[in-house]
Amino acid sequence: MFRALGHCVESFDPSQPGRLCRARERWIEPWEEGIRPGLLTRLVVTGAAFSDDGAADARRGVPHAGVDLADLVLELFPGRDLLAFVEDGHPEDIPDGAFGIEAYEGYRAGGAVTVGLVRWARVVRDRAGLVDLFGDSPEERLRGLCVLRDDTDLDGLLDDLFPLVGASSLDSPPCRFQPGALPDILDRSDAVLLFHRDKHGVALGVYARQLPAAEAILRRLAEAAGALHVPFGIAPMLARWDRALSELRAVWPVAELGPFPVPPAPPEARFQSRRRRRGRGEDALALDEGVDDLLDVADDVADEAATADGSTDLEDDVDGEDVDEVDDVDDSDEAADGDDGDDRDDVDDSDDVDDSDDMNGGPGVDDDPDDWEPRES
Repeated sequence: MFRALGHCVESFDPSQPGRLCRARERWIEPWEEGIRPGLLTRLVVTGAAFSDDGAADARRGVPHAGVDLADLVLELFPGRDLLAFVEDGHPEDIPDGAFGIEAYEGYRAGGAVTVGLVRWARVVRDRAGLVDLFGDSPEERLRGLCVLRDDTDLDGLLDDLFPLVGASSLDSPPCRFQPGALPDILDRSDAVLLFHRDKHGVALGVYARQLPAAEAILRRLAEAAGALHVPFGIAPMLARWDRALSELRAVWPVAELGPFPVPPAPPEARFQSRRRRRGRGEDALALDEGVDDLLDVADDVADEAATADGSTDLEDDVDGEDVDEVDDVDDSDEAADGDDGDDRDDVDDSDDVDDSDDMNGGPGVDDDPDDWEPRES
């Protein structure tokens, strides 16, 4: 497996935060008013491990690049005191030195009963403290870190952190952060580090008004881990690794660095959307013909229904160009939706109705509680 560390630096508007990793995480709905105007700067870092530049088998997240998250944080902000903060934590995970501890009740994802949860914070000054707090899944144990100033008012900072995470939800996918709270937090700290979810691990999001020069640091960390440094044009937890690798290969300085270190994927292993494979007959590159046959039947049914009500078939030409060719020109919308081709098992269940009661013999969302009677055992 080949390892890579990817990053993107971009402007960030708290009132229009965009998407996070599809089916893994979403923003708390931004406030309709009260968000302070002005752009922030965002650095997003994640990693991946894959067999070839098709990245069809990519495992995504900082740990898969072979880079330790604690080292990444300390290299970006060396010698700085950090404030770790937790929301929806487990009472048994409260460490020594924690303060601002509050206990409350909340719901786990899909839960029908409340459970005891806690929020707390702790100042961290060294690598050992970070490693102790991170554990095996830092995105599950912590919500993030604040880079403190010498004159930071910790009590005031805790007050500003509550709107960031206080209205979070543990639904599926969870909404964990309120983007509109970031400007106030940055009045008291130099940067906010949020632990976002990538497909198979943590992605680090750094939000600030002014960021340190990160590319040289990330390149050095990648080289030390034996990983390839890959720049992205958009947040890498939304983007496709195969496309980023293809763009990097196109500008790779062969004379200086030698051949591109990641081998090309064989044609039959490269990801192609099923729409692009349709109509190619025996040359179609189907990884599972049985599944394709079932999906084609579903498409035929949908086409018949669309024809019956006068809808336009998605396979029709657009201004004389086939839709597939239009897709080849501009996939930015696909990336913005988090539909990255190297992971074909994405299921966005953000709109799913919680029917846990109905499945367990209780009233469903469409039932009238007055008409419901317990099932006979």
